[in-house]
Amino acid sequence: MSDVTLYGFPLSTYVRTVHMALVEKGVDFEHLHHAPNTDEMRAVSPTGKVPAFSHGHYTLYETLAITNYIDEAFDGPSLKPADAKNRGIMNQWISYINAYIFQTLVHDIVLFRFEIMPMDQNVLEAAIPVAKEQLSLLDSTLANDAYLAGDDPSLADYFLYPIIAYLGMVPEGSLLEEFPGVSAWKARMEERTSVKESMPVL
Repeated sequence: MSDVTLYGFPLSTYVRTVHMALVEKGVDFEHLHHAPNTDEMRAVSPTGKVPAFSHGHYTLYETLAITNYIDEAFDGPSLKPADAKNRGIMNQWISYINAYIFQTLVHDIVLFRFEIMPMDQNVLEAAIPVAKEQLSLLDSTLANDAYLAGDDPSLADYFLYPIIAYLGMVPEGSLLEEFPGVSAWKARMEERTSVKESMPVL
């Protein structure tokens, strides 16, 4: 039995990010599908939010802290660029994804379409032009580079992919047709074992 455990239900984009990081590093782990704000989650995360992670008796919460630890604590290919400039770009994208893209694409579009939140048509309609701006910014990088921070995928790509995957499942996913760089990146990501193995059952 592995001494590495991922806590959190697989539908969470952030849980999937950690799942992908573990697969990319070749780490054997147990996945406990705890829902947020339950006693089980609060036992490992004081906020009750997902994901959380443990390695032996060592426990972490917050996705970026978890993925940084995974990259540094385990053998396997690095999840970060080798040079400082591209690491800076990676961190810039992670901040942007967490602060802006998640809110627009997941909170203001996907959660309504998946009927996880009651529909608010005004919020949904207002999100469309914002989504286009954000996708355009992504496309300005991905039209020229294979991944967000260089020639190889990094943590930035693993934070972004689950969000773009969900967008592709709802009607607003048609927006991706306007951004060929993002669409080509999505297709490249979907060839990766970590993407296939972390696919949640909807």
